[in-house]
Amino acid sequence: MIALRKLFSSSLRKQGPRINARRLPWLPAFAGMTVFVLLMGRAQAGDETGTIGAGGYERSHIAYVPDKLPTGAPLLLALHGTGMSGDQMRGVTGGEFDRLADAHGFAVIYPTGYKNTWDDCRKTDTTASKQLHVDDIAFFRALVARFHNTHGIDVRRVVVMGYSNGAQMAMRVALEAPDLAAAVAAVSANLPVPDNFICHPSGRPAAVLMMDGTADPVNPFKGGEVVLSHGQSRGVVMSTDDTARYWAKLDGYGGDPETDTLPHRDPADPTSVMVWDWHETGKKPVIAFVVKGGGHVVPNPHFPPLPMLGKVTRDIDAPQEIWGFFNSVLK
Repeated sequence: MIALRKLFSSSLRKQGPRINARRLPWLPAFAGMTVFVLLMGRAQAGDETGTIGAGGYERSHIAYVPDKLPTGAPLLLALHGTGMSGDQMRGVTGGEFDRLADAHGFAVIYPTGYKNTWDDCRKTDTTASKQLHVDDIAFFRALVARFHNTHGIDVRRVVVMGYSNGAQMAMRVALEAPDLAAAVAAVSANLPVPDNFICHPSGRPAAVLMMDGTADPVNPFKGGEVVLSHGQSRGVVMSTDDTARYWAKLDGYGGDPETDTLPHRDPADPTSVMVWDWHETGKKPVIAFVVKGGGHVVPNPHFPPLPMLGKVTRDIDAPQEIWGFFNSVLK
């Protein structure tokens, strides 16, 4: 087992999932498709909803704040995919970040993008957020400031994860605002190629976790054009390998990663998971989970099978792996 991942995941695996969500339907317009998702977290005592002005727009969010959150606690921002909302992002992660927040003492915010999209680094995009150059980083900074003032979270212990369009936005944070986030996690997304790239990287190293499926029908594992429904294109992205090596090079790594194949949990599951791991004392870690046969999904026990998005592996639980990585960076 790779040393760093063994360190950050062993304690989380012992807990196992604690399901306390009810099954309700919601209908996100993901990539122009009507997708039935069967699980949504129920309202809890620690829930907060609100709006905040940022970048000239009124923005909304839902959050979960555990009872008796300690002063100086971390804050996790979880960013949804195209056409979704913050509440729906909570659903596709099975409410697990809320339960992890209870267990480990951090707050979670599920922001909603402008008209349900994020202004990420891809040039080829016709969404409203891109066309209007909506300042999502200003939105995130405003949320961090509010939760520092109201709940005492530590502004140095902010982490950001995202799925699909949200993962692209998380990578924009790592590229342009590394002071905002101590680490980021990107699920089902690769960096755009130079011709499709509009961001202005700071050049500073970043702690990054990636999680990509080799059979992703939206984000091509080997690189290429991201095409949504009705032929809508988001332009060309790098391969997963090139994206991971971009982050590794940024962090000062010159060689190949350590690799490991995770234990297979379910003989009926056709997927498997390999881990690429760059870590060294004094450097930011880069971890990539490669799901062989996996689709455009957030792997977790609660994500329902959706044929148009591909297979969901049962060999990893994304929220647990992501928080384990974040926790190892924040220590």
